[in-house]
Amino acid sequence: MIRIGLSGCGAVSARYYAPALAALAAAGEARLVAVFDPDVPAMQAMGDRLQGRRLCASYDELLAAGLDLVLVASPPRRHAEQTLAALAVGLAVHCEKPLAMSGDEAAAMMAAATAAGRPLTEGLVRRQFPSVRAIADLLRRQAIGDLISVDVFEGGPFDWPVSSQRYFSRAESGGGVLRDLGPHVFDLLIGWLGEPQLISAADDARGGVEANARVELGFGAARANVRLSRDWARPNRFVFNGSSGAIAWTPYETNRLELRLEGQSAALILEGAGEFQDAFTAQLRAAIVPSSGVGRGQAPGVEALRLIDLCYARRQQMAEPWIDGGRAA
Repeated sequence: MIRIGLSGCGAVSARYYAPALAALAAAGEARLVAVFDPDVPAMQAMGDRLQGRRLCASYDELLAAGLDLVLVASPPRRHAEQTLAALAVGLAVHCEKPLAMSGDEAAAMMAAATAAGRPLTEGLVRRQFPSVRAIADLLRRQAIGDLISVDVFEGGPFDWPVSSQRYFSRAESGGGVLRDLGPHVFDLLIGWLGEPQLISAADDARGGVEANARVELGFGAARANVRLSRDWARPNRFVFNGSSGAIAWTPYETNRLELRLEGQSAALILEGAGEFQDAFTAQLRAAIVPSSGVGRGQAPGVEALRLIDLCYARRQQMAEPWIDGGRAA
């Protein structure tokens, strides 16, 4: 049975990793041995929930707790240093997204994993969705003809239960909505369509982190228009427009998508697909047993992080006419 140590007892651990760890323990595949978080009440709450787990006073103590794998779910600023420290003592690592604060930092982590001969995986849970794999298959078979464009909107009024204002600090999180949702969205687009060309990027940051971002990408002859938001309430959708039809998908739907052909629409319900939490458990299983992964498994999405870096490097100020009269790009 794989012995796991958890670093970080915040919202993602409480909501998703704790149930996933419990499911793997019930299946006899893995067990949580120890936890660490500098927020002692949060660590104690996790310890109470997953009884019998060792509560560690430091990350070094966690690494010395007789582990096989470290689950890094700490704030993004800590991901690289904690991952590198775990790899240096011979442990495998599963790191929550974003893997790192930059593409270069992620590449250094990958190089360290290769040098150590230990697995490094990233929490890109949507790769486990049957709906995501079905979209890949439909696009590969050109079920909607030649791809013309992709329209993406994801986000909404921010409601993630953060524990401090540090979540909105560029120094702590590496950015705003683009750094938060971009790893998922860009990783999916790259997995479906290949390497993109950045055409334009704009956001509304005015000295802080962005709440809204707009990115246009080129995938050969097709264009992808991506809008990410932390304050705009509208339906979350990925829409693929082809020469003879369209595919529409709502993020977080693991087993359903819509196919439009010859003016007719039909919902495709995929058999055998579980709920979102089942996908979270599956991604952790793919981390502890790499051969259990499907498609790209949980290999880190370094290309998505490099694309985010490029967006920030080439960013323009998003037009906000209620502030600047529409003078920005």
